[in-house]
Amino acid sequence: MPPRLRSVLGQGTTPAHVLVLVLVVLVAGGGVLWWVQRAQPQTVASDPVAVQAGAVTGVPTVPSPGPVGSPPPAGTPSAEVVVDVAGKVRRPGIVTLPGGSRVVDALEAAGGARRGADLTPLNLARLLVDGEQIVVGLPPVAGAPVDGTGGGSGPTGPGAAGAPVDGTGGGSG
Repeated sequence: MPPRLRSVLGQGTTPAHVLVLVLVVLVAGGGVLWWVQRAQPQTVASDPVAVQAGAVTGVPTVPSPGPVGSPPPAGTPSAEVVVDVAGKVRRPGIVTLPGGSRVVDALEAAGGARRGADLTPLNLARLLVDGEQIVVGLPPVAGAPVDGTGGGSGPTGPGAAGAPVDGTGGGSG
């Protein structure tokens, strides 16, 4: 070893010690690279199923969508849905799935649930809605819907239906 390196490492350091140190650093660097690469979310693609409109008797055909730029009619799946999978999953984050995907598909796209995660509160067969968040294995947030269907848009102020009444006026009598 060069005298400068020997003075930095100390008198009892042999080339074997240096080799072991280099190997430990290489293994640790490889472990970090592996960890970072496996944490990248992957998009799951599935083959679209072609269905002819009106092919089955008694089934109404789907109306054509409105003008360009308008949202698709209710009940028709869009080309793809983007959802946020959070909580106790292997690769939490944003996943893009084909329209008509279900909660189980989003869970698989996030690498599956971690060991011990409780999937009981989730309806794995529910259709996904674009822009929703799926929380796996964590208690529900106060005020959030329990079934995970997203936030409501109804009124929540003091005059809303079902709001508590304080009995301090506001009415006649």
